[in-house]
Amino acid sequence: MDATTKKSILIVGGIIIFLIIYYQYNRCECEKRISYSNVNLNDGIDKGTLYKKVDSRLLNNIKQEWKLAGNQIDSFVIETQFNYITNRPINIINQYSNGQKHYGAVVYPKNYDTHKKYPLILWAEGLNQVKPSVNIYNSTVNKIISQSEDYFILIPSFRGQALITNNRRFCSDGFFGDAFDGATDDALNFLNLTKNNIDNIDENRICIVGISRGGTVALLMGSRDSTISSVVSISGPTNFYSEKAFNRYGKQYKYQFLSRSKSIDNIRKKMIKSSPIFFIKDYPNSILLIHGKNDSVVNISHAKAIIDKLSGKDNFEFVLNENGHNFYDWDMVVNWIKNNT
Repeated sequence: MDATTKKSILIVGGIIIFLIIYYQYNRCECEKRISYSNVNLNDGIDKGTLYKKVDSRLLNNIKQEWKLAGNQIDSFVIETQFNYITNRPINIINQYSNGQKHYGAVVYPKNYDTHKKYPLILWAEGLNQVKPSVNIYNSTVNKIISQSEDYFILIPSFRGQALITNNRRFCSDGFFGDAFDGATDDALNFLNLTKNNIDNIDENRICIVGISRGGTVALLMGSRDSTISSVVSISGPTNFYSEKAFNRYGKQYKYQFLSRSKSIDNIRKKMIKSSPIFFIKDYPNSILLIHGKNDSVVNISHAKAIIDKLSGKDNFEFVLNENGHNFYDWDMVVNWIKNNT
């Protein structure tokens, strides 16, 4: 091996070592917390008992639990303030719930007037197992904010997820695997915190919009809070309570529902509480459901189950397009929101 080759090998090796060290030291704290070491913890569980038929008594028990839980914010501080864009201030809020911190962003309307009332949009981010984060400058959020100048925009980070601004990461506490029912708790807490502390929110004009996991959260938020005036759910799973879902999502499913030591009754309850198919009929207001017929991540059957459940509901609309899991027509979504808030 000549000297030039050796030098090249050393350079490449040095670059690889540098990248490994850089990645380890610069990973978001939220990323470092994710571990799949316990995904097989409940492998011996009896699936016949786990997925037995859901009765009305259990559903009523879950609804009562949600009702009694209420607003669980202990305290909050404004972590930082800056302009998102010209004449649109943004507050990064650190809220404490049961001793854990959860971050969220509040983007104010353009040319905010303290004498006016403004509608509100809450954005529910999808689930990324590799990078647990929501970036307030991503293209989708930018699109919604830029086309909704007269709205408050709320962007919660869910438990175990980082809120990313232009130069900082704010990592929320909690188990990242509690990504549906737990994330809904976080979003409702942040919404209630904002409503209770900003007098200029028109509480009769609140819309929740989310994609993928966020689409599930949007439906669950509507099911749990009938004061929300409209919901947009895009490409969201709607039922985790089945052996089919267990087989379909594998390790990710186990991480979310089976990687902690709990009784079979509590595991069942968590799966059901994460599945809007059981509760969406409780929501009385406007729903827009969007799903791609060629979605290989969340099968179209999830949307069709909701369509069957809500057939005949006056203020329910759905769009089944030829897309996969991704979605692009945000102009249509923003126009629908404006017509339904």
